[in-house]
Amino acid sequence: MRVLAAAAAAMCFCAPSFSDSSTYPQPLADALAMGYAAPEDAFWRFTMRVSMNDAVMDVRFDGAQADGEDWTLLSPASPDVLPEELSGMWAEMNTPDNPDDAGNERRLSVGSGGGLFFSPETAQMIAGDVQLAAGGGYTFRPDLDPDSDDAESMAEHLNGEIALASSGHVERIRIFAPASFKPNPAARIHEFEMVMDFQSVEGLPAPVMTSMSTVVDVSALFQRQQQNVRFDFSDVEYVEP
Repeated sequence: MRVLAAAAAAMCFCAPSFSDSSTYPQPLADALAMGYAAPEDAFWRFTMRVSMNDAVMDVRFDGAQADGEDWTLLSPASPDVLPEELSGMWAEMNTPDNPDDAGNERRLSVGSGGGLFFSPETAQMIAGDVQLAAGGGYTFRPDLDPDSDDAESMAEHLNGEIALASSGHVERIRIFAPASFKPNPAARIHEFEMVMDFQSVEGLPAPVMTSMSTVVDVSALFQRQQQNVRFDFSDVEYVEP
């Protein structure tokens, strides 16, 4: 399945851990157990709106189609008028996967495997230090990639929040930097936030991601870069043979 390289900023800091969620408050432990690992031969269909800074495109994904042919551009009418922010992403969507990239952790899969489901891997992002928040929900320590050179310096500056829906499933996960910080002497992260929203859909075995957004503002090598990216998912269909 096609993977979205543009989502790298959202996921590159986070990787599965093996914290014991059974020690968490019971409502949260139950919610984290609602993840679902989809079989490899299952497939998805959904519409996705991509908003990157001020640019927007709408696409349709059909996992039953051949790799590299599973995305259809809905808006704008032609890829030739896509703004620069999105043209590279569209080219990525229509390029068949390279098997050598199968283990590339900087990419987010929206095809086989967990797909849009709240998956066990997503649950493992809640690494520990879970506390009941004053306004409801929970705070937690986010998990970071232990193999990353920046893992420890990032971890000490990031916080996590999780909200549960009235039906008991995970409704929102937010990971953010409450203040500007320097992960290393050559860079400063002025702002970082990732938010994932989930919703229960009748007939599906686990909550489904309805949106994912990231805000990144970083200075490095005397240059400052800012990027706001949001993915909204709708008209979701999931098929198991």
